[in-house]
Amino acid sequence: MSSEAKVDNPPTFFVNLPTSDLEKATAFFVALDFDHIKLWSDDKSAAFRLPGANSQVSLMIHVHERFKTFNRPNTSIVDAFTSTEALFSFMAKDQSGVDAFIQKAVDAGGKADPYVLENYGQDMGMYTRSFEDLDGHIWEVCSMTWLCAGAPPADEAVKDGEQPTEG
Repeated sequence: MSSEAKVDNPPTFFVNLPTSDLEKATAFFVALDFDHIKLWSDDKSAAFRLPGANSQVSLMIHVHERFKTFNRPNTSIVDAFTSTEALFSFMAKDQSGVDAFIQKAVDAGGKADPYVLENYGQDMGMYTRSFEDLDGHIWEVCSMTWLCAGAPPADEAVKDGEQPTEG
């Protein structure tokens, strides 16, 4: 998927990440159905919209030389394989959407579930899994299962100000 001409309704939030191989990273995110915005891309950076309902978020990946121009002087680029820089999370419609997206990431060369929340986040009212991209950045794909269903999980903590009841 690609946006070639004018960008209508431009994204409102941008995530900028370094990459060691722009061509491979671009192919990876295209394989995940990120919308490649070629108008904003060149030989040092590639721009994307996240897929689906997350399309108001843009991912910008940059070769290290370009990425350094956006950072404070005398700072280093984090090695995402050995240090945690951030966790990038976005939503899928439901659990099957989460699983399908993780499979796409694996098929494109990513690593599934570099970490797993206990019960895949069920205790927090969600279903979540993660993947590692080609540069080691960790992405989380979530579905707010109980929130979308309109009811809290059965074992939800007591609401503020209420006293627990014995059952």
